[in-house]
Amino acid sequence: MLNTKAQASSFNSLFYSLRCKIMGCLLLLLICFPLKANDSNIQDHNLKAVYLFRFAFLTTWGEFAPASKQFNFCSAAELETSNTLQTLIEKKPERAKFTPYTSIKELEKETCHLIYLSTQSSSVIQQLKTTQPHALLIGDGKPFIQSGGMIAFIKVNNRIKPLISLNNIKPTGLSIRSQLLSVSEIATNEDKL
Repeated sequence: MLNTKAQASSFNSLFYSLRCKIMGCLLLLLICFPLKANDSNIQDHNLKAVYLFRFAFLTTWGEFAPASKQFNFCSAAELETSNTLQTLIEKKPERAKFTPYTSIKELEKETCHLIYLSTQSSSVIQQLKTTQPHALLIGDGKPFIQSGGMIAFIKVNNRIKPLISLNNIKPTGLSIRSQLLSVSEIATNEDKL
């Protein structure tokens, strides 16, 4: 009987020693590799890029569809989302092409189907509506919609969601499919967002 107690005691001390070592290793890992605070930002720009790509295929283009069946995505070169979008498009060259720009003037010679903007300037948005009348203008935040933008990325419950202004899209002759509308917020009164 004494031998059994000694074995149990030996087993318990071995178990606790192993448990302490595992806890120590986990603590060391947490100290050496802290979680980055901007991990959600990485996910945000990845999600935005996927949304941007899908917008082309969830829009009814009618007579404004590209004859080559290849959509031209024009995106502000300095944005992280643009880099991710470019990588995504490079995997599907038969369906899309990517045109980065550093100034709006560069887009005058392009036929863009989707334009992702880094600005909320109403004068820039109006200029693009004139030079690219059948392009979807996409940006970030509710002020983008108030300035005349068509689709903006907003945060709802800490998640990225499209905010769509049907009023701002209407003059383009394009329409958004129900699959996209069902996962989006709809701007109902742009001047009171």
